[in-house]
Amino acid sequence: MPTFEIYVVDAFTTARFGGNAAAVVVIPHDKDMDETTMQNVASEVNLPMSAFVKAQSGDQALYKLLWFNPTAKAAFCGHATLAAGHVLLNILKLPATSIKFDSPVGVLNASKGSANEIVLQFPSSPPTVVTEPPSAYRTVLHAFTGLSVADIKTAVFYYAPRANDLVILLDGVDDTKFAALDFAPSADTSREILALNMRAAVFVARSQRDDTDSIARVFHINNAGFDEDQVTGSAHTIIAPLFSSLFGMQRIRAHQCSR
Repeated sequence: MPTFEIYVVDAFTTARFGGNAAAVVVIPHDKDMDETTMQNVASEVNLPMSAFVKAQSGDQALYKLLWFNPTAKAAFCGHATLAAGHVLLNILKLPATSIKFDSPVGVLNASKGSANEIVLQFPSSPPTVVTEPPSAYRTVLHAFTGLSVADIKTAVFYYAPRANDLVILLDGVDDTKFAALDFAPSADTSREILALNMRAAVFVARSQRDDTDSIARVFHINNAGFDEDQVTGSAHTIIAPLFSSLFGMQRIRAHQCSR
């Protein structure tokens, strides 16, 4: 039976045990791993996401990339892609300074910057505004514990079809309070939220800080645990085009203030 190396990477952070953890499994081009085994490995590792990369026909600049969380194959994952780029370019030190990932969402580019940072090019996922939101959308908003009508000026609902995410743009929320809130539906409202059959709820607002443009919190709403995602690259493929269209920003300094 072939053996494979597994790397554990804390993505989107410079601090050990910070950011969002991902496992990266590097599969040599002359070996194979079927998706059932990939799922078993991801379940055994039990990190938020595992990335499986395989060089294509010995080409060290093109890799097949698949993502699995502990229970299912994922359609897209930003932090695990960043982790995979770091492993290939900074740990294994491939001779290439840039690589391409052939992924379920298309070809993704990863390159190494001057300070060994990994620069990713992700597909834009602009959301569409929901002018007549169903009551369940407001249930999701109200489950953001401690947030009352008096705390915000407006809440605008969006749907991001590529990620299947509900996006709630809040106006007038204090950064400190936003970071301290939690997502805690009651037993009754949990059933209503789960019935939406969406991946995640993305709460986002403009930051009041001079060095930050957007603040965000992301909670999974496709399981009864309603776990918070520590750092979500895919959510920012939604936030970036949204802020660009609304506020004319071409560069966004984003902070996901997860607890």
